[in-house]
Amino acid sequence: RSLTDQLEQATQRHRHQRHEMMLAPTCVFRPRLDGLFDDVIALKPTRQARSRVPTMALDLAESDTDYKVTVDVPGIDRENITIDVTKDNTLVIKAERKSTTEEKDDKTHYHRVERSYGAVTRTVRLPDTADADTTAAKLENGILEITIGKRSPPNTHNRINIE
Repeated sequence: RSLTDQLEQATQRHRHQRHEMMLAPTCVFRPRLDGLFDDVIALKPTRQARSRVPTMALDLAESDTDYKVTVDVPGIDRENITIDVTKDNTLVIKAERKSTTEEKDDKTHYHRVERSYGAVTRTVRLPDTADADTTAAKLENGILEITIGKRSPPNTHNRINIE
C-alpha cells in the first residue's frame, strides 16, 4: 500500500469516529426514551410518577397582630397532620397521605398513577416576635391555616445610667 492510501484510510476512520461521537448522546439516552414511549403507549405509569414525592405548598404572611401560615394539604385528614413550634422558633408541619390503592389486588389494572402518597415535612423559621403560646390552626377544604400571635420585639438596646 502506498502512503496516500494509508492516509486516505485513516481520514475515513477519523470521519467515521467523529460521526459516531456525534450520535453518542442519542445512543446513551435511547433506552430511556424507548422506555418512556413504551410507558405512554402501554398507558403504564412512568418511573417519575411512581416515585413522586408529595410536597406542601406554603405561604407565610404577616399582619400587625400575627403571622399566618397557609399550607395546601389536599386529601390529608387532620389526624395525619402534626404542627409543632420548637424552642428556636421553628414551625414544623408533618403530614402523611395514605395510599388508597391495594398493592395485592391482581384484578385491578391502573392505566395511570399520578397521585402521590407518603409523609412530608415542612419547616419554617419564624421571626423572633412569633409567640408560640398563641398558636391556633384550622383545616378546611384541604387548606391548613396556622395563626401565630406576635409579641413585642425584644428590647435590644438598654441605656445604662451612670451613678
